[in-house]
Amino acid sequence: MAFCTFDDNTALFDSTPVENMFITEYMLRAPGDFVKVYLYALMLCYHPSPRMSLTSMARDLDMTEEEVERAFKYWARDGLVRRVADHPPAYVLRNLKQLTLTRAENPGEQLYNRNFTEEIRRVLGGRELRSADYQIIFDWIDVLELPEEVVLMLLQMEMENSGGRVSLRIADKRAQEWAQSGVRTVEDVEKIIVIGKEREAQLRRLLARLGQRRAPSDDEKEMYRKWIDEWGFTPQAVQEACRETTKGTPTMAYLDGILLRQHQLGRHEAQALEAGMQRERTARDFARDVFAGLGRTGVTPTQEDLAAIEAWRAQGAGDELILLAVSAAHRRSGGGNMDDVDAFLTRWRERGLTTADAVRADAARTRALNAQLRGIYEAAGLEKRPSAPDRDLLCRWAGEMGMNQEMILQAAQYARGSGAPMMAIGKILADWHRAGITTPEAARAEHEAHVRAGGQKQPASPAVQPGRDMLMRHTPQERRATYSAAVVDFDEEES
Repeated sequence: MAFCTFDDNTALFDSTPVENMFITEYMLRAPGDFVKVYLYALMLCYHPSPRMSLTSMARDLDMTEEEVERAFKYWARDGLVRRVADHPPAYVLRNLKQLTLTRAENPGEQLYNRNFTEEIRRVLGGRELRSADYQIIFDWIDVLELPEEVVLMLLQMEMENSGGRVSLRIADKRAQEWAQSGVRTVEDVEKIIVIGKEREAQLRRLLARLGQRRAPSDDEKEMYRKWIDEWGFTPQAVQEACRETTKGTPTMAYLDGILLRQHQLGRHEAQALEAGMQRERTARDFARDVFAGLGRTGVTPTQEDLAAIEAWRAQGAGDELILLAVSAAHRRSGGGNMDDVDAFLTRWRERGLTTADAVRADAARTRALNAQLRGIYEAAGLEKRPSAPDRDLLCRWAGEMGMNQEMILQAAQYARGSGAPMMAIGKILADWHRAGITTPEAARAEHEAHVRAGGQKQPASPAVQPGRDMLMRHTPQERRATYSAAVVDFDEEES
């Protein structure tokens, strides 16, 4: 045991000196996790721990062992760290002042194979690089873990794309993209090159279709990459989406908005996109017909309008029925709107009228009932418009009692002048029905007998009339249905 040692808790309350040179010359350009590794290693140098190992260090820093080793390789490239053992791994941190005094002018070239640095210069056309330039390139190897041959291919591609003047800032961005894409071999790069050429050819064809015969910009390449790689569109689907650009100025930005909506709808294949967009075009055309029927021209249907029409269809309304409701709404409310159309469709659906033919037939029956009621009102001396309750009464008289229009008109004449003519008509018809009176002659005879009796009505003797037996074979509801049901006529509805 040493004669004098620090207490075990000294490290927790002590401080670790960090030179400003590290902050200004190394830390500012280093990845954040790599800085964490160096500072933690520096503290361990001042306060060694017997339990410390690569595994425990990774656990303390919430990193993987591979990430910690990568950080040590990074600092080893800069000369700040040197690996001195492999099993288990061990590292020595160098003193920055000493390192500065003894380092050669281009430390990067000493730390890496001189043949490799010469190959970099050759690929870049003999261009002299600064130490900072080498550090960027070597980061691709140490930090991004790209092999040397892949780095050289990347620089060669940048030379070709830039016309001989490579921007290491742009090259660094491409290196990061390659690393994130899992590029690790020359074969991987060759695939990228082939795909890149195909993409550029596709993008040129796309621009030509948009009326722009030129080379694509970097922003347009990135936009196209997003459509294909991130959103998952096929090139054929992107071409298909161009059909929609005819509604505005055909640009890549306009196409981007179109594809965003298709992406949200999950249409990434050409066939699905084409079918979906055709349905949308058909829906918009029909919505314009709806608006025209409501007297609204020059108005573009909104997504809410299209959704309302789809909801009507989902509830069983066909296009012909919808347009019939549009016509009714336009006549009834001086122009009408989508809510009026919805009200008609809802009312018809509740009455079981689900087709245009059913609505038209129902309207025709209502008009016939109204015409009969007007004759009855006139005979009874009434001035009113046909109403739903009166139509209901008429159907009951004809359906349940079996009274024809002539009999009803005769009863209306007898009820003329009463306080409630429709109730009086109903009472007279009920009396005739109970007495089995079904002809105008019998009705007149009964009425005259009633008058001769001084207004005291005598019950008529039942008589079996032709057709009565058939009438009684059915329930009142069935007999009533055989004549007509009281319905709302969209042309002639009364309150």
